[in-house]
Amino acid sequence: MKKIVIGLALGCVFLLSCNREKKNQLSATIQYMCPMHPSVMSDKPGICPVCGMNLVETKKPINDESVLKLSDSQIKLANITTQQVLSQPIGQTLAVNARLAVNEDHTEIISSRVAGRIEKLFVKETGRNVKQGEPLYELYSESLLTMQREFLLAKEQYEEFGKDQPHYGSFLKAAEKKLLLYGLSKKQITQLAESKTMQQRTTFLAPVSGIVNAINATEGQYISEGAEIYRIENLNNLWLEAELYPTELTLVKIGDQLKVVVTGLESSPAEATVTFISPEYKANTQITLIRAWVSNSGYKFKPGMQAQVFFTHSSKKVLTVPSDAVIRDGKSPHVYVQVDKHSFQPRKVKTGQEDFDQVEITEGLREGEPVAVTGAYLLYSELMLKKGTILMTDHHSGEAKAQVLALTENEKKPEAVDRNPKFNSQLKAILLPYLKIKNALVTSDASSASAGAKELNASLSKVDMSMLNGEAHTKWMAYLKDMEAAVKRINATGDIEIQRVAFSALTNAFYDIIKTFRVEGIHAYYQFCPMAFNNKGGYWISTEKEINNPYFGQQMLRCGETKETLE
Repeated sequence: MKKIVIGLALGCVFLLSCNREKKNQLSATIQYMCPMHPSVMSDKPGICPVCGMNLVETKKPINDESVLKLSDSQIKLANITTQQVLSQPIGQTLAVNARLAVNEDHTEIISSRVAGRIEKLFVKETGRNVKQGEPLYELYSESLLTMQREFLLAKEQYEEFGKDQPHYGSFLKAAEKKLLLYGLSKKQITQLAESKTMQQRTTFLAPVSGIVNAINATEGQYISEGAEIYRIENLNNLWLEAELYPTELTLVKIGDQLKVVVTGLESSPAEATVTFISPEYKANTQITLIRAWVSNSGYKFKPGMQAQVFFTHSSKKVLTVPSDAVIRDGKSPHVYVQVDKHSFQPRKVKTGQEDFDQVEITEGLREGEPVAVTGAYLLYSELMLKKGTILMTDHHSGEAKAQVLALTENEKKPEAVDRNPKFNSQLKAILLPYLKIKNALVTSDASSASAGAKELNASLSKVDMSMLNGEAHTKWMAYLKDMEAAVKRINATGDIEIQRVAFSALTNAFYDIIKTFRVEGIHAYYQFCPMAFNNKGGYWISTEKEINNPYFGQQMLRCGETKETLE
């Protein structure tokens, strides 16, 4: 029954088949052979050490157990796209929590230029969008009446005596300039000159467009010269504010372009330009504020929204693939290489530095090889669910070897490192969002599992890794990479079975963290289902001793046992 349900669930999304053919009909990969000495073979072009002849290109069979052969319609249905391995710059990436704020450089304070009584407010509520030239308020002011009278008198004198006595023209210009300085527009002055009638009430217009953030006056109120009436914010661009430790501060300078992901809008990352670095630390801390400028066309960002900013450093030119191409299941990272138009084969790789989009490949691939990007995790899930193992091409020899990626207990427990109580206390915060994912999988709720993945990703970003040194820091970075990859997979799909595969990898990494850093005080249970993933088994962590199986849900809710108590 379990196999039927799983097959139907994935069949609606990804109709894959793993057709087996005879060895002489299998898809093949490129290698080089001596035409005179066929036993001399190499993965690269070269010269035969026996006879000195150039090696010629040939093909070697691929183990059919590791190959997925797809039709054109299957590839299209699964949305599988490929990209060549490229040599390009990449650096280490550090994620820091940040917050969007109003850009105070673009804040306009509307204050009264003369004393008077506010007769009417045209804008009475905050949050309203106003346009430049729109009426804001109406003011009665004796000072303005006097200035209007002076202007009309100067205009009358200029019209009567201006031709014979030019200095009347300067009097008129001075009176006009005075009205401009006190807030009247040119259009209002023109209307005054044409009507030759003083306006008892003067309407003042918005000098800029923006959002009304504050209103500090009421109708009928008498205000003095310089009193603040409105505060208008221009939200076309915002500030991004982040707090950095001294070690992080070395990674940024004014003018740098930073990658920004705003919470709730992860699908549309933005760029920010660093404009300010505080010259001092906050009182009694080792934290410095930096500020960057973010474009906000369309007002898709709001002040107060939380975000993450990514710093890339130690850049170097290496072989890279998109981050979505690398499958991390807690055991060995691998990619799916396109060996011909319709065939894909898993290839074990070694990874190095990563940034927001790319992963360095230190071993296992050659430049120009095509690898699956979108749809890579579906390929992995299909092989895993059908076979329970992944037969991967070894990155050293290129020969097919059975590399069993069983989602079960590690044969060798992770070695513990020196404890840092302050750091370990942060790790407890990871458990709550992890449990939300687990509980969502128990109820087969893919949407809630994705929500829990977002919370877990936020918790991981708050862990202060600067407390670690040496081996402890190295191990944490490796575990963090595995957890972030699993969380990303859970959040990126609505397929509950794919989420369960990623959750198993997430559990493996989380358990290793608990044992490596000897996290105490979590009071949880390490539980195991032997029937998960075609009887290869799967683990999870729970705060309840009663078994609630996240891999089968209601189908086999109580299937499993407690392997270890985590105190």
